[in-house]
Amino acid sequence: MSIPLTKHTLDVISQPGVKVRSFVLTPKRLSLCIARDSPMIESASAVGVDCNLRNLTVGNDDQTSHCDLSKCVRIAKTTVCIVASFTRNDDRIRTVIASSYGQRRTSRTGHLPHNATKTIVALAVQRRTAIVLENIQGIRSLYRRGNGQGRQYRGRMNGWSFGEAQRQIEYKARWAGLPVIRLSRRETRGSSVSCPRCGERLQSDKRLERKLWCSNCRVVMDRDMVAAVNLSRQGRVRFARSRPPTLLEAQGRAFEAVKGNPTPTVIPGVDAPKLTHQTKS
Repeated sequence: MSIPLTKHTLDVISQPGVKVRSFVLTPKRLSLCIARDSPMIESASAVGVDCNLRNLTVGNDDQTSHCDLSKCVRIAKTTVCIVASFTRNDDRIRTVIASSYGQRRTSRTGHLPHNATKTIVALAVQRRTAIVLENIQGIRSLYRRGNGQGRQYRGRMNGWSFGEAQRQIEYKARWAGLPVIRLSRRETRGSSVSCPRCGERLQSDKRLERKLWCSNCRVVMDRDMVAAVNLSRQGRVRFARSRPPTLLEAQGRAFEAVKGNPTPTVIPGVDAPKLTHQTKS
């Protein structure tokens, strides 16, 4: 059986080292499971990725940037308004029409997170930096009924696909051989409200939209950029602990141990991918 493939699929499977592990053929779709033995990239620093409703902020102490995702919010708001304007009495017809509009929304917004995550991974590969992701599991519990929030606000926040953005960043980075560091809740606590200069808690002002100011440093900083910088610092500390020591560092530790000083604990590389074959489906 001869099945024509798209140019993108042919370009991916023709890359060196890519193997087709299996495939699933349905009446409407052909799904290929491919794998590649990705060489790990030696990273000297790290960049933090702060996931927000309208953007993805990536950066460290040297440089920060935003990937705009506000179009997804606008399309979702328009879809909700259109579905809410239906006046048909038949629930079955309303369900069918709402489903068609939901599929239309998915097709219009599906490529936006992919473009943003692809840009983030490409910049990280170019700069040879590890990617640091925060742990935001359980964030849905913050937007439940009874928390004193409006219905529209809860609907907008619960429609936020933060997990999908992190999933795309993780598999694309590991496909390129880039280390991915996932921080715990304890490590990311207060990352968006702590001053990256002095460590003091930042103050908020209703007149400053998504801006915080430090009473000690007397500066105004962007909330998302502050979170990205703090995440990159915390990830750099974890990455430095997990990487194997160099020859000079090992000799220095041995010399300190001979003098009687306590030897620091060496944490093995638990942040690196454990599978030799990285799978992309």
